Amino acid sequence: MNKIIRNVLGKFNIIFSFALVLLVTGNLSGVNCVLAANTSTQSASTAKATSIEVVGKVADTAVTTITFPQGAPLDTISNPYNNVDTDVDPQFLNSSSSEPVVRLKNTSGGTLTITLAIDSWTNDVVASEDYELSDPSTTTTASVASVLSSDGNAATVATEDTVATNAYKALYLETNLSALANVTGTSTLTILGES
Repeated sequence: MNKIIRNVLGKFNIIFSFALVLLVTGNLSGVNCVLAANTSTQSASTAKATSIEVVGKVADTAVTTITFPQGAPLDTISNPYNNVDTDVDPQFLNSSSSEPVVRLKNTSGGTLTITLAIDSWTNDVVASEDYELSDPSTTTTASVASVLSSDGNAATVATEDTVATNAYKALYLETNLSALANVTGTSTLTILGES
C-alpha cells in the first residue's frame, strides 16, 4: 500500500510540477506582451560658436588687446584703443564722425547673434562697463550706454544684434573707474556668436 501511495504521489508531483511550469511560463510570456508608455523625455542643445573675430578698425588684423587710458578715480574712459590701430587712433565718440575701438567680423557660414562676456576686472579698478554695437558705416555714435557689467564683475550679455556672414559690427566700449586710486586692472572680453 505504501508503494502504491508513493507511486501515486510521485505521479501527482510530476503533474503538479508540469502544471506549475506551464503557469509560470504563461505568466512570464504575458509580461513580455505588456507595452511601455509611448512617451519619452528628450533634450538637445547647441554651444555658442566662436567664429566672430575681433579685428582692427580698418584692417582684418586680429586684435589681442584693448587698452583704456589712465584716468582719475571715478572718471569715465571712452577713448580705448587696440593693439592694431594703437593709441594714435583710439575710439572716438561723435554725433557725425564716430569710430569704434574694434570691429567684429562674422567668419561663419550664417547669420549670428552676438553675445559679449567679460571676466571680473582685477583690483576693482572698474566700477562698470558699457558697450554699443552698430554697423561700421554708421558714424553717429555719440554715447555708449548699453550695460555690459553694472559692477565691474564678470558678466555675459546676449545682445539682440546680429551680424551676417562676412559682415562686420562696430564695437564701442566705455568704462567707469572705481574710487580706488593708483591701481591697474585687467579683464578678458570674449565675443561669441549664436545662430
